[in-house]
Amino acid sequence: MKEMQIKKNFDKNDTLVVKGIAILLMLFYHLFESRELLETLQVNHAPFSQETFLTLSGYGNICVAVFVFLSAYGITRGLMRERELTPARMMEGAAKRCARLMGNFAVMYLSINLLWFRYFNYAGLYGKGWQGGMLGIVDMLGLAQFFGTPTMNMTWWYMAVAILIIFGTPFLYLLTKKIGNYVLILAVLLPLAVSLEEGVERYLVTAALGAAAAQESWFERIFSWKRNRLWKGLLGLGLIAVSVLIRQNYMVHTYFLWIVDAPVALLLCWFGGEIAGRIPVIRQVLAFFGRHSMNIFLVHTFFYLAIYRDFIYSFRQAGLIFFALAAVTLVYSVVLELLKTGGRALGRKALHFRKGEDPDRQIPGKGKE
Repeated sequence: MKEMQIKKNFDKNDTLVVKGIAILLMLFYHLFESRELLETLQVNHAPFSQETFLTLSGYGNICVAVFVFLSAYGITRGLMRERELTPARMMEGAAKRCARLMGNFAVMYLSINLLWFRYFNYAGLYGKGWQGGMLGIVDMLGLAQFFGTPTMNMTWWYMAVAILIIFGTPFLYLLTKKIGNYVLILAVLLPLAVSLEEGVERYLVTAALGAAAAQESWFERIFSWKRNRLWKGLLGLGLIAVSVLIRQNYMVHTYFLWIVDAPVALLLCWFGGEIAGRIPVIRQVLAFFGRHSMNIFLVHTFFYLAIYRDFIYSFRQAGLIFFALAAVTLVYSVVLELLKTGGRALGRKALHFRKGEDPDRQIPGKGKE
């Protein structure tokens, strides 16, 4: 077996591949998360026994930890590239990142409500009058979890976690610069010492691991191990199998998930970046799903629980059910992104024309790019 070319770092393409793995795990988990669901909807999960199938589907909720790890890792890498980094500049960057997140969320919210408004009882959810309107705006901005106000979608609780990561990771970065990997000890001890918000308590260790992995160049060190592709692939699959058995153990899942999820997320990121991300076709498919992972994350609950529930589960075979939900959510996201791209282009044209400029006019002396 030829030696595989050694990767030097964990780049944006690797991030997309891992996001693709994570979002597919999420769909698998939510579609088949309980025994009652499998039996009520007569899902055929052959060749796996029901117990094994539920173990595999339960492992799928590692997806959130993977997203948390990637977010903390990516933000830390961005901060490391800054030459003059002040607290004010860090918060300015976090505020811009948060504004983009909330803006994209609001567009998704509006698209769902414009297309499928007949499925929702707004007065029953938010209440009537201006107060109901205000609660709707809070939900539209992804802030319902922060304020404990009504929300259209239970999956949107992650928005609170995402915003906390955006503003909290700069502090993890500064702390990691001071004490290095010892930040992980503090991340484990803090939830034991004080009561934290549920999302923070659950994913603090994972975020700290992401920040440490970026600051201490963990992936660069792991990627430097010289082994052939087959050996690394088999090792990765073996470690993932072991992680399934450990993570889905009842005791671990009940009491230690907030710690165990961190190294499992690291494992999946390594496997996605160095193994799955090096296989043609698989790499492109996963990266494509990864590019649309946020939209899929935010809307898939509508599709499999309400809007297309009968259609999706009508296939009976677990593989076909999974494919149906993946396809429906991906098509939605692709169309939404095309509309957003077109809207931004029209907005830029309108701005140029308002200033008396022609955006289509070629600048004299400048050739086509």
